[in-house]
Amino acid sequence: MPRYAATLPTSDEVTRAALAALGPGEAGWLVGGCLRDELLGRRVRDIDIALDGRPEALARALADRFKGGVYATSDVFGSWRVVVGDLHIDVTALRGGPPGGPPDPETRALRLEADLRARDVTVDALARPLDGDDIVDPLSGLDDLAAGRLRLCSPASLDDDPLRVLRLARLARVFELIPDAAATEAAIRGSSGLSRVSGERIRDELCALLGTRAAPLALRDLAVWGALAVVLPEVDRLRGVEQNPYHHLDVFEHTLEALTYVVGVVAQLGGRRFLTTPADAGLPGVEPLVPVSWAVLLHDIGKPVVRVVDEQGRVIFWHHDETGRQMTADIGRRFNFSNRFVEYAGTLVRQHLRLGFLTREEPLTRRALARYRRDVDPWVFESVVVSLCDRLATRGEKTSLTSMARHYRLARTVWTGVSKAPAPQLLSGEDVMELLGIEPGPDVGRALDALEEEIEAGEVADAEGAQAFLQEWWRADQAGDA
Repeated sequence: MPRYAATLPTSDEVTRAALAALGPGEAGWLVGGCLRDELLGRRVRDIDIALDGRPEALARALADRFKGGVYATSDVFGSWRVVVGDLHIDVTALRGGPPGGPPDPETRALRLEADLRARDVTVDALARPLDGDDIVDPLSGLDDLAAGRLRLCSPASLDDDPLRVLRLARLARVFELIPDAAATEAAIRGSSGLSRVSGERIRDELCALLGTRAAPLALRDLAVWGALAVVLPEVDRLRGVEQNPYHHLDVFEHTLEALTYVVGVVAQLGGRRFLTTPADAGLPGVEPLVPVSWAVLLHDIGKPVVRVVDEQGRVIFWHHDETGRQMTADIGRRFNFSNRFVEYAGTLVRQHLRLGFLTREEPLTRRALARYRRDVDPWVFESVVVSLCDRLATRGEKTSLTSMARHYRLARTVWTGVSKAPAPQLLSGEDVMELLGIEPGPDVGRALDALEEEIEAGEVADAEGAQAFLQEWWRADQAGDA
């Protein structure tokens, strides 16, 4: 991944196709981030077109030309999105007047400038006509880009849309631009306004942030500005939460450090091809690493809730994994995540300690490995990624290389050494009821779970062995020994 890089249209191809599809009297411009990315020599993932005309007609024409999907993103602003693989082409009506009309160049120039001035930052307030090469730059965004400076288009830019506070942090860190004093002050002042922004919009912006290597730095900026306390108070509350001497950072800084390891750990375990796709994880349309990055970000959010200091002065976080799972479900509802993604993230948060516990078991049995895999299925790969990122961020310079090597060996064993195929069903529920003489109910499910564990561990291979195991298991269970 990305899987579509070889077949995606370039910005030049999109420009030519859009120009050919314009209706009579219409005009369009490439605007914003795609020009910024071109100027910085970066891959263009999002192409924005401002149109003096009918956005829907142009969007549908581009979707037909490049065999992509198309849908409206805003009825208010007349915005449409074309999706071609992992490339987005957004077509939006030019602000500042009715679309189309007489092709008056002077009027159009004034409307275009008004549209650009209404954007958030100057480096995105750029435009280039579909039929020309000259860049329109009313706010000296090109100079700011060359100077590595991030300025707001107006003092009210963040007040107009508080979500831009999150975007400001992402742009600053991804493109290594330094917000000027006015932008920073506006971000601090405007952070409280994020409480008025819908959960879905905040979710999408946080997903965009977590899809970058700059996420840890940007999250720290958001915490300093006061924005993180509004959008993700569960993560903000990790700040200053001290841990036991085994950890070298507080919970917040530990979490940010763990995020820095995601890319490398995934690569070391075989690469992104083993990740559950975002769609299968219940989070379609995001970068491949975003789902597992969410799990890493949330893995310790339960710690402030359960933290206690015992009589010996030891800091204890009993059951923070289960508490974190419950809190992850609350976040899912707030951001309108899919049920599938809530299950995905919740499972990884709940199980993030398990692999570390297994490293202490001697001898480590195949049954224990099979039980772990079954509890994290179908997200086995992601579970070992989260565990390794957590472990790498624990002790800093005091990390034992021997201990870390043991953790990696176990992670590879879990991922590669235990069968990934579903356990064969040797007995049905009806077979279990007849064999044990029980009625339908929870006991049938418990029996099947116990049998599946034995099959995965290689202890049971046929129906005869399954029957013998269940009879013995049932006797032990009824005697209180199972």
